[in-house]
Amino acid sequence: MYATAQNLEHISLITTPIILMRGDEPISQGTGFYYATEKEGQQVIFLVTNYHVLTGNTPNTPKAPKGDSIRFYFHKDPENPGNVKEVQIPLFTKDKKAVWISSEEYPEADIAAIPILSVFMKDAAIYGITRDWTKSNMKIRPSSPITLTGYPYGYFDEKNWLPVWKTGTIASEPSYDFEGKPLMLIDISAFPGMSGSPAFAIANGAYQTLDGPTTVGQVRMFLGVYASMQMVTEAKYLEELVQDDSDKGIVISSSLELGHIWKSELIVEMIDKIDIGKYEKEIVNKIF
Repeated sequence: MYATAQNLEHISLITTPIILMRGDEPISQGTGFYYATEKEGQQVIFLVTNYHVLTGNTPNTPKAPKGDSIRFYFHKDPENPGNVKEVQIPLFTKDKKAVWISSEEYPEADIAAIPILSVFMKDAAIYGITRDWTKSNMKIRPSSPITLTGYPYGYFDEKNWLPVWKTGTIASEPSYDFEGKPLMLIDISAFPGMSGSPAFAIANGAYQTLDGPTTVGQVRMFLGVYASMQMVTEAKYLEELVQDDSDKGIVISSSLELGHIWKSELIVEMIDKIDIGKYEKEIVNKIF
């Protein structure tokens, strides 16, 4: 059942830690969130995250996935958010097909989504977002505030099972695709474990509309999925760092504290294109 949060911020209940597993061994941890849509007359819930959260690898690489299943969680009671249900699903069918979908138009996009079987949602109240969350009359621009919710280094409120909110600003022109890809940049301090976090523009009070005038209200606008930080590398000789006669070089990586957000329209288009009947036949019926 798809639910709406009452006493908490709805956004706090839509995310889940995703633990990549190899057998019984945890390999890595990221973030995912739930997205609901109508498919062939029925509501379908998707777990949305990054490709690298599910595989341990960047998209478009020939490397074998580092894990074989994932663990994630559903809230069961909005009045007691710490009451969660743990789910573990395989990442591949019996005939080795991946259970996730990715963008056919942009295979380099670090996004992935998994339709969630109803059997896994039994006894759980599903909190998620829909296409309507991508629509707003709020004007966003470079320097507009942006918020991520996730689990930096796996840190979160484990008692109440609620994520951490991290806030930054938009760092590129949001109406243009950065480097010709459906990306925008954000200026934020983000950390491993937050990959797959949903990104929102949030207004509580006055905000500028697309038409120009300022109005007052509460807005929650889904902007996309956080994937990675921009790094720069610099080669240095050891004598630049220590006083000795060595001539061996090293490479230093530094973060620009600029994050990559794959835009919400790419996620919506990717999910809209899935043939759920075909997916059920080729994937669902061959998972177990």
